[in-house]
Formats: sequence, structure tokens, C-alpha cells
Amino acid sequence: MNYLVIVLASFSVLVIAVTIYLIVRLYRKEAEIRALDIIRPDADNMFPSNTDQDFTVTDQFLYDRCCRFMVERRPFLVIDYQLQDLANSLYTNRSYLSKTINRFSGKNFRSYVNYYRVMYAMELFRANMSLRIIDLAELSGFRSESSFLNSFRSVMGEAPSIWCARIRKKYRDKLK
Repeated sequence: MNYLVIVLASFSVLVIAVTIYLIVRLYRKEAEIRALDIIRPDADNMFPSNTDQDFTVTDQFLYDRCCRFMVERRPFLVIDYQLQDLANSLYTNRSYLSKTINRFSGKNFRSYVNYYRVMYAMELFRANMSLRIIDLAELSGFRSESSFLNSFRSVMGEAPSIWCARIRKKYRDKLK
């Protein structure tokens, strides 16, 4: 009987210690995220002051899940991919997801998706340098070549043709 009481007491102490440890870690992570907002002065200007909210570790967790989902599952390759589709996949509210993406990426949903599409197009080109711009646009989920051109310029700061030519030149220089 005494042995059982000792085991239960030890187990209770262990559970309490682990709970305290996890709570402390959660508060530290939240403090780190708040510190990032201080480092990035433009973060406060993303929303008008009346809609800016106090974001928590939960918001950061949702954003991390969203980014991981985009990288692992590549849903952006679907041409008609919508915010509601992503919200359904992450089991969250569409409005909450939109605000979280806006806050942490500084982009609206469409720009956020197009960023992943452009990054994927760059991967495709590095893997096969014979692909044309229109092929890259279609394979990376863009509806049109003009949409791809605009998104690429927005993300990379240059036209895809210039970027592709530069990558081809680097590749040729490596072979010499």
C-alpha cells in the first residue's frame, strides 16, 4: 500500500514538473515572437492600428503548419486553389487563416500562394533548363503566362527570362 502511494505521489510530481516546464517554454516562445515584431518595424504597419491584434504562439503555430503544408503537399500546383481549400486542409477558420498569413508573411493569400509557385518554378528550371517560360508557368500552377511574369517580378525583382539566362550562364560557366 505504501509503495502505491509513493508511486502515485512521484507520478503526480513528475506531471506537475512537466506541465510547468511546458508552460515556461510556451511563454518563452511567445516572448521570442514578440521580440521579432520589435525587430521588424514594418510589422506594425501591415494592418491599420484598429485591426492589429495581439498574436500568440498559437498564431505562429498555425503559420508554421501552413508553410509546412505548402512545402510538403504543394497544393499551390492546383490552378484554382483558394483560401477556403487551405483552411479546410488545416482545419481552421478562413478569416483567421487569412489574418495569420497577412501578419506573418506580409502578403495576402494570393501573393502567398504565388510565392510558392514562383519558388517551385525556379526548382523546375534548375532541374531542367530546357523548359520555356510558358512551361514553367503551367507546371507551377499559374493560370496564365502574364500572371506568372507579374508574380515572378514581384518575388524576384526581375523578369523570369533574365533570371533563367543568368542561371544558364552560371551553369555553363561551371562546366568550363
